[in-house]
Amino acid sequence: MGTSKHIKKTFITGLFILIPLVTTIYIIYFIVSSIDSIASPLIRNITLHVTGKEIYVPGTGFVIFIIITYLTGILASNYFGKKILFYGELILKKIPFVKGIYSSVKDIVHTFSSENTRSFKEVVLVEVPAGKRYFIGFVTRHIKTADEKNLCSVFIPTTPNPTSGFLILAKEDELIFLDMSVEDALKHIISLGLTQSELLWKEKKPL
Repeated sequence: MGTSKHIKKTFITGLFILIPLVTTIYIIYFIVSSIDSIASPLIRNITLHVTGKEIYVPGTGFVIFIIITYLTGILASNYFGKKILFYGELILKKIPFVKGIYSSVKDIVHTFSSENTRSFKEVVLVEVPAGKRYFIGFVTRHIKTADEKNLCSVFIPTTPNPTSGFLILAKEDELIFLDMSVEDALKHIISLGLTQSELLWKEKKPL
């Protein structure tokens, strides 16, 4: 029985390491292959007319992908580039079907970019009304009401996809603030609680 549990746990651990790795490799491979399927015939035709021979340059798609990615970064870093990207997005958002895919992917990347996750201030536990059951959430804002009550905006992510979830307003003194980083909390949620993260209570509530 012990051996069976060890094999199962080891397999699941390996699975959660491989899934994001393989997904990332597949997406990059798909993009590079798509670029290569377009660029390689063009290069062969150009070399055929110039030299009289078809020349195949291995890794063309990957090199072009790196160049395009770098140029896109440069474009997005200046005023005119941002304007071009802005109007390009407007066009994409007017195309049926395409706008749904583009918006969904962009929202996922934007929500969990390093800059945006800094808007998650603290990790908290929110008690379910049934009692003794808790949601893990992220405080996004502290609010003081007109009658001097302290509230918190708390984003409650779902698992294993933390890009979806819901937003609640909760009394600050009813939240349990955890001594856990946002990154560790996200790993805990994505892994279905399989990571060995300790849910330690903070001794003091944040100001």
